[in-house]
Amino acid sequence: MSKNFIPLVLFLSTITFAQTGNVGINTVTPGSTLDINGSVAASYKTVNTASYSLTATDFHVSYNGSTNTTFSLPPAINGTGNFKGRMYRIANNSNFTITISSALPETINGNTNILILPNQSAQLISTGLTGANSTWESISGVTNTASNGLNLSGNDVKLGGTLSQATDIVTTVGNNLSITGTGKVLLGSNTIPAGAADAKIVIDNGTTNGALQIKDGTQQLGYVLTSDSNGLATWSSTVTTAFANNWTSYTGTLVNPFTAPTGGGGLVTGISLTIPAKGWYFIRSGVAINSECNDYFFYINGIGDVWRSYCGSNTAAFMFPRDQNRVLYFATPGNYTILAGKTNGIIPASFNAGNPSFYLDFVKFQN
Repeated sequence: MSKNFIPLVLFLSTITFAQTGNVGINTVTPGSTLDINGSVAASYKTVNTASYSLTATDFHVSYNGSTNTTFSLPPAINGTGNFKGRMYRIANNSNFTITISSALPETINGNTNILILPNQSAQLISTGLTGANSTWESISGVTNTASNGLNLSGNDVKLGGTLSQATDIVTTVGNNLSITGTGKVLLGSNTIPAGAADAKIVIDNGTTNGALQIKDGTQQLGYVLTSDSNGLATWSSTVTTAFANNWTSYTGTLVNPFTAPTGGGGLVTGISLTIPAKGWYFIRSGVAINSECNDYFFYINGIGDVWRSYCGSNTAAFMFPRDQNRVLYFATPGNYTILAGKTNGIIPASFNAGNPSFYLDFVKFQN
């Protein structure tokens, strides 16, 4: 009897019962129903399985698994056994997501489930309600935010935001689409092919014809995609057939370039051609030069001759043919200077004499 009495006295000495019905542990003046002046211990459990059902003996549960998991809350009880006020603390110490699910039709703050993201936690408390009522309330230990392609609506994290970080998006079934965080789009493959290191859009249609279709209302059979000065592409014809209505003449005022008693090129003519777009151009010109034996020519540096006649007589005579045609390609639009040259120091007896007078015009006929 004495052996049991002493521990009981020691135990009772730590507990005070106040007349108000409050109970104090290590305090003689409890201010609450249960007032503990000291530490409190509760159940602590670690879980690493792909699913787990919370029980009546759980309080703090830490997840340390290697995959997404689902924690199931116990169904509420109506009447005897109702556990209104029961609390669960759940900590996610993994790189994966915990889904906390209520027993249908019960809800958590009106939702059938909530998510606990990596390195976050939540606390749940039973409201004691049953059925479709909000039988659990949750208090997140960390405020959830959504960014980089996600939107947050209450506890619902969903796609629909702006990608603000370098993000790779890859569909692996059939390798249909890949968008890299560096701004490269791959269609038909998620592997960058040889020679496409600097390309922003890559289309791999295998051996099937018709990998690209662009319809903007300007497309027609036989048209090609062309660009304006700002890089805006439209479809246009490769051939200009109405030559007679599209000829453009030279600009500037022609001067006689053959007045020096020396030969050579780079002679100033005072005229130029203004090419509006890249492509092939048909050029026609005519000039009358009366001279002893010499080669006379007009040309565009880096492009080619627009007119040339060769020595045909040792005595003064008109160079021939007077009227000539050329086909030249211009890779870029712009103003191109017409230069002249002659092979020796002979100064022609007459320049640009006769009828008609000098002419030089052009028309584009193919891109």
